[in-house]
Amino acid sequence: MERKKSALSGLFNAVNALENVLLAVMVIGMIVTILLQIGGRLIGHPFPWTEETSRYLFLWMMFVALAAGFNQAESSRVTLLLQIGPKWLKKASEVLYAVMVIGIFVFMIVYGAEVVKQQIMFREMGTALMIPMYLIGICQPVAGVLGIIGTLQSFLEFHGKVAIGDKEQEKEKMLEQG
Repeated sequence: MERKKSALSGLFNAVNALENVLLAVMVIGMIVTILLQIGGRLIGHPFPWTEETSRYLFLWMMFVALAAGFNQAESSRVTLLLQIGPKWLKKASEVLYAVMVIGIFVFMIVYGAEVVKQQIMFREMGTALMIPMYLIGICQPVAGVLGIIGTLQSFLEFHGKVAIGDKEQEKEKMLEQG
């Protein structure tokens, strides 16, 4: 699907690049940490911090990846029943999809921020790394913000992917294009 440029394309490009960098750092960090963990066990002196580090990197990676999946309407959706429904249902479902997805991300922001506040208030620390737990907990509201931005990008720049089309019309277009 071709990307349509919008007034927010610069912001979307910056957010996409940030997500890619964060994900690369998390994956590389997990690989190095897990290899150190394996190496430590092989020599009989496992590092106590590697398991916790890989778990925290994994949490960050999963929340950022969740948000990044919405950038180009790449998140999974069930559209089978909408394909056979009337056209008004297809149009209404696009709006419902946006409202529901943004609602989920707002939920993540609000309740994730509450968890972070509690972690700060109680001064929670990681057991092996002894880092403030809010550095880990903040990944949920950050992912909520990134997810809302990604959902907006989907609707502004990849609307054809978000829209629920008619399978018969799509087949006809494919046959015409040859």
